[in-house]
Amino acid sequence: MLEVTPLARATSLVRLMPLDEAPFDFRPGQYASLAFPGQPPRDYSLAGMPGESHLDFHIRQVGETGPSAYAQAALHAGDPVRLEGPFGQAYWRENHDGPMLLIGGGTGLAPMIAIVETALAAGVKAPVHLYAGFQDEPDVYYEDRLHALEARHGNLSVTYVLSAPEEATDRRTGFVHLAVAEDHADFAGFKAYLAGAPVMVEAAVSMLVARGLKPADIHADPFYGASDPAAVRRA
Repeated sequence: MLEVTPLARATSLVRLMPLDEAPFDFRPGQYASLAFPGQPPRDYSLAGMPGESHLDFHIRQVGETGPSAYAQAALHAGDPVRLEGPFGQAYWRENHDGPMLLIGGGTGLAPMIAIVETALAAGVKAPVHLYAGFQDEPDVYYEDRLHALEARHGNLSVTYVLSAPEEATDRRTGFVHLAVAEDHADFAGFKAYLAGAPVMVEAAVSMLVARGLKPADIHADPFYGASDPAAVRRA
């Protein structure tokens, strides 16, 4: 393990270095299973581009115990972390040459960043619409990074949305999928990628299908908590 760096309220960047220093083969948008010392394995999205020497994960602490809490409070440089994967179906379809819609709720932004940065580095020229949904201002992260990317690529638009701001704000507010619905009446030719809490993903999928996007063009990996009986997914 290389480092743990705070990103926002209760959210940190965990950067890993494979012991053999060989690149970890994955597709942007996928996730991996991490097992921290003394903790059960948990799934977290890969936030970097394939081929890099390190692996980035965005981990949000939920509760006072468990793998995500351990990563925030007790993980140190040099600690061993067991890595398995990659997993997930919400990876970038690089053969698609039409518009892209990406919706990330909370740390669901991590796989969306992996897709956006990889696609733009590969020379994608079609419109790329990225929506990042957070609860409140202290939860927001990577805004400068994404707006700098937006300034360099005229086909990229980045929108942050707050669902429950405690104070007055100039940002978009409400549920992130409703902001998407306000901005786009037609999703013809789109591919959509979604990651975040199941309730957000399900609402967004329903909205997209209702507006004519084929289910086969929607790629989503909902995040489940450790207490969810359906699956153990990343926080």
